[in-house]
Amino acid sequence: MNDMRSHSLKFEAEFFRKSNNLTLTREKKIRSIQIRTAHVLLLLSVTLLVGFIVYKASVLLLEWDMLQVHSFRLRQQPVFEGERVQEILKRCSGNILALDLKELRAQLLRLPEIEDAAISRVLPDTVEIGFTLRQPLFYLARNGVFQLLDASGLVLGERRAMPAGLIPIRAGDGPVPAQIAMAAQELLLLRDQIEYVAFHEPYGIELKLRSGCEIFYPGATDFSRKINRYYKIKPHLAADGSLIRTVDLRIAGRIYLGFNDEPQGEL
Repeated sequence: MNDMRSHSLKFEAEFFRKSNNLTLTREKKIRSIQIRTAHVLLLLSVTLLVGFIVYKASVLLLEWDMLQVHSFRLRQQPVFEGERVQEILKRCSGNILALDLKELRAQLLRLPEIEDAAISRVLPDTVEIGFTLRQPLFYLARNGVFQLLDASGLVLGERRAMPAGLIPIRAGDGPVPAQIAMAAQELLLLRDQIEYVAFHEPYGIELKLRSGCEIFYPGATDFSRKINRYYKIKPHLAADGSLIRTVDLRIAGRIYLGFNDEPQGEL
């Protein structure tokens, strides 16, 4: 009887112990969940507060008058595209931090004269632009104006007065032949001596110098060397030099002469 009572007491004690453990474990879980929830709510509140502060600060910066674009500092300004550059810059208003420099550069590079543009912000309110410009090498007289072209044949702008120091091109009413642009480096060596340059099939480049009456067909390379060679032998020609109309230098080591009043000869 005592054993049964003892066993019953042990069973009740074990039951209450397990029951207490379950209660304690449940209370711990509840407290843990409450603490985590409080932490999450606190973190969310702090995040929202920080986000609100950042938002208000951003709005303040964007609306701050000191950070509005007030001026542009231009280095090596375009000669022919100045007005169009100013039109583009007039549209670049607002906050300097929000200005899309990549888009501004893309708009400027659409202008033929501008080869490149380096753009930077100079806080608080200035945008600095350094231009790399294409330089004119040729000019083409057409419709009462002079078109100025770079070494690649790209039209950079127009002038009413004849430009000085550039190579004249004779191209008729058609486009400038690409072959003239391809010979730009050769022509550059004779720049100050050239009266005009043209292109005619089957002769190719046609070149007239200010120093004589001859028209040269120099081929594709070594213009200066070939022409200098011709001038060295010109005083020794049996024919009167003033009668020479064309000098064909296209074939290496040979000079073909065309005369005004006589049949073509060969040297």
